[in-house]
Amino acid sequence: MKKRKPSLLVVDDTKTNLILVEKLLANEGYDITYANDGIEALQAVGKKRFDMILLDVMMPRMDGFEACRRLKSKEQTKDIPVIFLTAVADIDGISKGFDVGGVDYIIKPVKPRELKARIKTHLELKFLRERDVEQTQKDIVYTLGFVGELRSKDTGKHVERVAEYAGLMARLYGMDSEEAEVVKLAAAMHDIGKVAIPDGILNKPSQLSDEERAVMNKHTQWGYHIFSRSKKPILQAAATIAYEHHEKWDGSGYPRGLKGEQIHIYGRIAALVDVFDALGTKRSYKEAWSLEDIYAAIRTESGKHFDPKLVDLFVDHYGDFLSIRERLLD
Repeated sequence: MKKRKPSLLVVDDTKTNLILVEKLLANEGYDITYANDGIEALQAVGKKRFDMILLDVMMPRMDGFEACRRLKSKEQTKDIPVIFLTAVADIDGISKGFDVGGVDYIIKPVKPRELKARIKTHLELKFLRERDVEQTQKDIVYTLGFVGELRSKDTGKHVERVAEYAGLMARLYGMDSEEAEVVKLAAAMHDIGKVAIPDGILNKPSQLSDEERAVMNKHTQWGYHIFSRSKKPILQAAATIAYEHHEKWDGSGYPRGLKGEQIHIYGRIAALVDVFDALGTKRSYKEAWSLEDIYAAIRTESGKHFDPKLVDLFVDHYGDFLSIRERLLD
């Protein structure tokens, strides 16, 4: 999987300045987009994600200060570091730049080594902060997943394995590393709705009655309701997975009886990897299946329970799934 290039937005109303920056950064490994004023900059950030913005101060239609102020007022752009580029080195102007949310100032004419060093430094700081936030987010996600599993007495490392399987399957399916990570984290919360299921049903040591099964099946709806109000991508994905991981390719699943590609790809991935792990795990009401029987069952359910394309990927990369299983045995 190719590593994503850091993306920069360079905003300046003078063409020669844009050409100069383009030449200076040509071999630095950045994905660079150019804009001619503050209005174009705001339009650009609405279409693409940027890791940093180099922003001229004096521009027609909308100057750099106002553009930065607007960027910092929006949730989706407030954390993008902004470095001001200006020919004016007065203290008031520099102070104003920091007041509206800039992280640094570079005085024109730009010195190549200074430009490269400051971009690199602020990108490293941004990525460090993101890693800290990401790790905290991961910890919370896995904790939520374990909350759903703790009430079930015999699921062990089910949450971790399902998450790892889902991330692997997402990558095999062709998702980029960022989306695959979202699927991995969201899959850890696939059974969070079980927090609403009575213990007597959740941990019953024998098969459930029809009435009990109807109650158990509602964990998909509870899981959806827990996460569906959030606008965060991971929790939106978690809502989808919680709701759809018991749907089946042939339409015989629950809760909505979705069929084929009516089921979101996240749900189809979670359906397969959840069953793969569940069949190989001892539960209060069943013994663990052998790997041979699990493999045969998943192949048999291609086009019935599971998306045929995902089954093919599972078969072709079976050894990778087994490696995860062996690493995370209970």
